Amino acid sequence: MRTFLQSLSFLAILVFGLTGSPSCFAQDESKADSETKQDSEADKPKTDEDNQPPQSADGEEEEEEEEEPIPFRDQPYQVIVRVGFGLDCLRATDDREELLRRTRGAINRMYGRAWEATVEESTTMIPASRRHLDWLEEAKLIEAWPETVTQKVFFVAIERSGLDYIISCREYDTRVQELGPVYARRTGDIRGAGTVTTELLRDAFRPCVLYERKFLDPDKRQIMELKVQAGSIPIPDPSAEQVVENDVLRPFVREMNRRDPTKLNKLLKLDLAYVRVLNVDRGTKSGESSRKSVEGGVDVPEDDKSDGSAIGYSPGRVHGFYITHSPIERFGSRGRKNQYFALRQRPAAEDSKVRITLKGKADRPLVAHRLKIAYQLHWKDEEDGPQTGLVTDRNGEVVIPQRENHPTFWIRVYSGTSLLARVPYSPGLIPSDSIELPDDSIRLFVEGELQLLTDQLIDSIALRGVLVARAKKAAERGDQKIVTSLLDQYARVPAKKQFTTWIEDVQAKADRKLRDKGMRSRMISRMTENMQGSVDRFFSPEREAEREREISQLRSTAGQNAAGN
Repeated sequence: MRTFLQSLSFLAILVFGLTGSPSCFAQDESKADSETKQDSEADKPKTDEDNQPPQSADGEEEEEEEEEPIPFRDQPYQVIVRVGFGLDCLRATDDREELLRRTRGAINRMYGRAWEATVEESTTMIPASRRHLDWLEEAKLIEAWPETVTQKVFFVAIERSGLDYIISCREYDTRVQELGPVYARRTGDIRGAGTVTTELLRDAFRPCVLYERKFLDPDKRQIMELKVQAGSIPIPDPSAEQVVENDVLRPFVREMNRRDPTKLNKLLKLDLAYVRVLNVDRGTKSGESSRKSVEGGVDVPEDDKSDGSAIGYSPGRVHGFYITHSPIERFGSRGRKNQYFALRQRPAAEDSKVRITLKGKADRPLVAHRLKIAYQLHWKDEEDGPQTGLVTDRNGEVVIPQRENHPTFWIRVYSGTSLLARVPYSPGLIPSDSIELPDDSIRLFVEGELQLLTDQLIDSIALRGVLVARAKKAAERGDQKIVTSLLDQYARVPAKKQFTTWIEDVQAKADRKLRDKGMRSRMISRMTENMQGSVDRFFSPEREAEREREISQLRSTAGQNAAGN
């Protein structure tokens, strides 16, 4: 038995040696063959096909895809909320953290993906109060909050007032480098402070809008199309809709660096200029448009397209009418390096207390000037109702109230009976505001001088007529001496040449004053041209020739009658 087992073991070893060894060798030989093949291929000269980039399975080249910028309407806002606490207000750290946590949750429920918000406790407002928000300075915020870090910064102050809490909020926009008005609310339950804070953030929030293009509506009015940041992102809370009909947009021009388009060279704030929202595009994914139009709105053709999609089915776009007193429309003009930016701003007060001054002379308020408010979209449109009359006080201030269904209107400022300026205005956006009107002293000087010349022209016309009439009677009597005396007086009466010299002198003085102030005025030129036209009409060559014949006839008649006597 033992001999039989030993025989089986020997047989197994023999079989393993015959079957296992060749496979190992085969592996070594295959490795050697593959290495030899690789060496031979490496020694071969490379062709153009070998230098081609790798291709995908379907034969197309595999290229690295560059990351495209997110479209403006799909960009969420980068928001930072700084919350400061006053004295005797939530001293415990856990209580403050709980309030911040509730605020984060309330913001998420209201704005969803439209805001990427960071809520944190302020380390600078200690203790925090509304006074801190009123004292914020834009110059310091520009350095502390560049637009590369964030887009919106909200400062929130929570302070005690007896048994209640006062929550104040103010927004700062890094792209237009401007602070908004302060919003405040009182609450008696600190547990709801997170919700109240979020509602104040909603009220203080000024959504951003970017100019896209212009087109003419059926009434031949020039309409602007603008796109809203995060406009295509659904906002969960309907009360937080960014732009609605009849909203007012305040325009800005951002001149960017040509070499680095992300760097701001110059920011231009367009005062007394607005974009009145006529309708809002609320297109849905199903392709149905839910636009609503206000009175005087604009119907956009469905086949009118921008960036390849029908306007009627593009959520996040608005259409508005640009209102300005300037003859030059800087907002929306051509310029590759310019960004035409606007902020939607709603009234923070029921009226605005406005101080009216001369441009560049804030210490010279316009006292006792009459104002007429015309309720119209464009100053050439038909007015909606009677005008409202106001008068500035001894400080040059006037309170301008809001008007229902008229978020913007036109103000006409009069200096005496002359129209000094015509500007658009939207009350309530800035509770305490100032309007700088052009310096009218030069125009008033020209107007006064021309009025004196007009009076003198009338006197000259009347005097010439009286002298000729008296000369006729003297000629009929044959009194040559009196006729000669009257005609000599007639010759000394100022005529066309003298009036033309006086008008040119007034124009020269006005031009010199305008040059000293770096100004130009078409109105002054029109005034002097109209005055010269009146002089030319009275002293026309035909009238002068007729008068010369009349005088010659008087001399002849006087001589004949004198000889007859």
